[in-house]
Amino acid sequence: MVTSVRNFFKRHAATGRAGWFGRVDGLIAALAPAWLAQLLLRLGLAVPFWRSGIGKWDGFLQLNDVALLLFTSEFRLHLPGGPYGFPAPAVTAFAAASAEVLFPVLLVLGLATRLAALALLAMTIVIQLTVPDGWPIHLTWAALALAILKAGPGKLSIDRWLDPDSAKA
Repeated sequence: MVTSVRNFFKRHAATGRAGWFGRVDGLIAALAPAWLAQLLLRLGLAVPFWRSGIGKWDGFLQLNDVALLLFTSEFRLHLPGGPYGFPAPAVTAFAAASAEVLFPVLLVLGLATRLAALALLAMTIVIQLTVPDGWPIHLTWAALALAILKAGPGKLSIDRWLDPDSAKA
């Protein structure tokens, strides 16, 4: 199989078609610029966490009863020998709800982007341990977070504006 693929490219390189494939590749790359992909990655990860986080608040620094109930009675960490309840459920609920609002805002702004993506990746791992059957969506969130960690914030970000030399385009 590898030999046939090599022969295919050798044959097309000899006839000048390698240039055609290169032009098509360049056209596709131009239609999907890196900055747009990086922005969409950030938005794609931010939205589900924001929606979850904003629904846990009744007012400024006031968690709603449902959020407290979930962390007190419903959510369990599925670890070996478990499941186990969350330690200090009121504190954990407050921290989780705060993180679900703060880190998506940072992602959308492109501020401390990699830190925000890393924090949401860690939250995704904890969520996976809490809701094991949700692995398909959790895998998607993890992939988005890892892509952001690898690719960086992109051109449309405060990170890039603050330090144009260190942020990837």
